[in-house]
Amino acid sequence: TMSTSGQRVAAIWSATDDEILLQARASGLNWQPIASRHFPNKTANACRKRHERLIERRHGEDWDAQKLEVLAQEYMACRKGMWEILASRIGERWTVVEAKCLEKGLKNLQSTSRTAERR
Repeated sequence: TMSTSGQRVAAIWSATDDEILLQARASGLNWQPIASRHFPNKTANACRKRHERLIERRHGEDWDAQKLEVLAQEYMACRKGMWEILASRIGERWTVVEAKCLEKGLKNLQSTSRTAERR
């Protein structure tokens, strides 16, 4: 939707919008035509970002209990080695680094890193 100042205002994506978006992209359309044809109140970038999130979510749901169990077991078997690499680079215990990374989450760490790189 447009605000009175003519700027685009974020609107909630409905389940129908999500299906239209997925079908339009699957048919080979690029982001700009998808936005102008199907979502005139959204930018091409907003469509791209929403599509990324939908695809990520779908792939995440493909994990059944058995696959998750294997992941958990393998993670527990190699977590010390994985985290020790990073911990040694910053001078912290690996358990502290693991806890902090899991607490903050990937998106937050990526954002913080990008901000730091710009300085």
